[in-house]
Amino acid sequence: MESRELARQRTCTLDESLLVDPEESERPVVDFLRATPGRIATLAIVLVAALLALGLIASKAVSDQREGLETLHSRTEPLADAAQRIFGALSLANTTAADAFLVGGVEAHDVRDRYDAAIGQASAGLVTASNGVSPNDIHSLTLLTDLSNQLAVYTGVVATARANNRADSPVGVAYLSESSALMRHSILPSAERLYRTQADAVIAAERPAGSTRALIAAAVLVLVMLLVGQALLARSSHRRLSPGLVLASVLTAGLAVWLTVAGLASAYAAAGARTEGSEPLDIAVTARILAQQARADEILGLLERGSDPYSDIKFGGRTAQIGWLLDEHPVAGAGDALRGWIRSHQEIADKLATGDYSGAVAIAQGGGREYSTAQFTRLDAALEQDIARLRERQRDGIARAHTALNALPAGAAAVSVFAAIAVVAGIAPRLSEYH
Repeated sequence: MESRELARQRTCTLDESLLVDPEESERPVVDFLRATPGRIATLAIVLVAALLALGLIASKAVSDQREGLETLHSRTEPLADAAQRIFGALSLANTTAADAFLVGGVEAHDVRDRYDAAIGQASAGLVTASNGVSPNDIHSLTLLTDLSNQLAVYTGVVATARANNRADSPVGVAYLSESSALMRHSILPSAERLYRTQADAVIAAERPAGSTRALIAAAVLVLVMLLVGQALLARSSHRRLSPGLVLASVLTAGLAVWLTVAGLASAYAAAGARTEGSEPLDIAVTARILAQQARADEILGLLERGSDPYSDIKFGGRTAQIGWLLDEHPVAGAGDALRGWIRSHQEIADKLATGDYSGAVAIAQGGGREYSTAQFTRLDAALEQDIARLRERQRDGIARAHTALNALPAGAAAVSVFAAIAVVAGIAPRLSEYH
């Protein structure tokens, strides 16, 4: 009977080894993460990391955008403007130098003054451009160096041509042709390449960056993560809302809206600077460059007394291109001036065809409104005014694009930090309930 009782007790005794997981001491971290407190802690870490990463990336990306716009406003655009002014001054100097030879002998004081002023403007523009170009822009620095060296050679040849012209030596025209060839075939193409390089950089910098859309998408993704985290926490803690996560969600939603509004405003302003400033500005500058080249062709053709048919052909081709550009971008007064100039040029050609050189010179240099000089001056002045107006519009758009992003880098970082603190403050009480 007693042995039977002992057997029954042994049968009913609980084996304590069954209460202990033999692997528990070997993987405490895994077991913690599987438990509810571990899942809540993991959720907090993921949300905090996502918020801080969002703030860091947004702040860095927007700061880079603002820096690019600041560089565009203070360096790239002014350099492009300096380049087109260099070209204009050099073209004017070349044309003015040729004008002095039409009447022979000592040139008038106003002609000499215009030439000296144009050379001075070109030299000052080269200094301005050299100070503004980036040390890493080897291409632009090379062009500026070549322009400075060739301008010194050009002025020397022009001085020799003038000295011979004052002495009534026929070789003066030969020296003038040499200087003009240097200007047209080497100096002006280099100046135009310099302008094109900087103008293309301006237009490229004004194009919208894809980073803004990516930032908005990232902010929305983090917001969705916060909402999902709120749902998971509610299921674990049996509470509907966590004030901390609600605040973090509101802050993240506000950041997403801020990124959207500021990004759209900046992109809209930059697009306006491009479509209403840079692109039509490039057309106006191109038209002015062609007009100045056509004027040089006209004067040189006149000096050759009509013996060089290529000058007349190039004049016709360039004025035709100006007409096409003005059809694409009308400029007040420019179209009428161009048509009047073409008519005047034809009269010059007719005079030369009959051997009336003095009559052709009178039409080219006459002070009447219908004469060539007056028509070219009207065209050049109209284009110059349009260039100044478009440049102001361009710079205003760039400035507005920069202003729209002013407070965003610091604001994005601050919002993300506050949202991360709110997440910790919201989840910490839930974790403390398990201790």
